[in-house]
Amino acid sequence: MFRRTLEERKEYIARIAARVFCEKGYQTASLQDVAQKGGLSKAGIYHYFNTKEDILSFILLTYTDNFMAVLKSCIQENKEKSLPVDLAFKELINTYAHHLNQAKEVRLLVLRERHQLTGKNKKELLRKEQAISHLLKNELRKIPEINQEYNLNVISFLIISMSHWIGYWFRENGVLSRESVINQSINILFNGMLRNERGEAHSRGRGYGSC
Repeated sequence: MFRRTLEERKEYIARIAARVFCEKGYQTASLQDVAQKGGLSKAGIYHYFNTKEDILSFILLTYTDNFMAVLKSCIQENKEKSLPVDLAFKELINTYAHHLNQAKEVRLLVLRERHQLTGKNKKELLRKEQAISHLLKNELRKIPEINQEYNLNVISFLIISMSHWIGYWFRENGVLSRESVINQSINILFNGMLRNERGEAHSRGRGYGSC
């Protein structure tokens, strides 16, 4: 039932809790629900986590750390391949969206329950999320052709929200594959959704102030 190390045991409890929180909702779910789902005792959970919020915090913070590591690895791989900056950024968005949508329970918890964190847990998650946003903006600054009328915060927010909500409404048995949805979203982001008089997609547009 349990793995060997303390960290592996905490991760096991967190995986079970993520499933329970998604099924029942964080407020409704209890530690007893988690214990029953994982074949644990409630006392056994308390050996690793003091509160239900500590479990939610562990889930979200661990996921965010892993997410940052994946993005940094993508950036390093793009450098090693000597990809042009625009293609490198497209690959970064692609990695962002695909990785985000692999862990369904955690993605839903980020959207639905992150506001449940309080105090230092809330501050730590915000700090880590801001670090991801800063990473995106730093990579955006490397693209010389980027429209200077657009605020980088707005672009990074679009990427983040697009990636999260794709997984929220997307259905695997629908008309489009996840790959197609992500690719279309990236193309719209880079080229815009309108065509000019020659039938070509264009990327310039009005600025809407700063964020």
